[in-house]
Amino acid sequence: MENKRFKPLVDKLFWIILIISAPIMIGLTALIFIYPAPLSTVLIVAADVFVAYFLISPLFGYVELREGTLFIKFGFIMKREIPYSAIRGTAVARKFYSDSMLSLKNSLDHVNVKYGRFDMMSVSVTDNDEFIRELEERVRAAKARA
Repeated sequence: MENKRFKPLVDKLFWIILIISAPIMIGLTALIFIYPAPLSTVLIVAADVFVAYFLISPLFGYVELREGTLFIKFGFIMKREIPYSAIRGTAVARKFYSDSMLSLKNSLDHVNVKYGRFDMMSVSVTDNDEFIRELEERVRAAKARA
């Protein structure tokens, strides 16, 4: 089977959070120029980098069905590979939060991929139905080979 890549689903809520938080970040950064203190500069710049990373990086994530693994890229640096043989099932969920700490989740609609003994990964892709169908087909094929 060939590799198939799914783009992240970016919900309206994600854009609303980004639009609201951007002016706040800019305003806090402007405080550096009003009150130039070394500690406040370091703290504000660190907070800006942290918030910007977590707000922008999901736009660069993707999910890819590879030869033997499900590959999930969360942003610029974080990634996870899950072998098809370890996947126990999938479930569609609609909620604001994610059950897993690391997740490619930019939307209320997402797919929970259960793997290993107790692990779960949440992903939001543009076509959840196609993703589930393709993933379950590959999981069945991997378990049939084993």
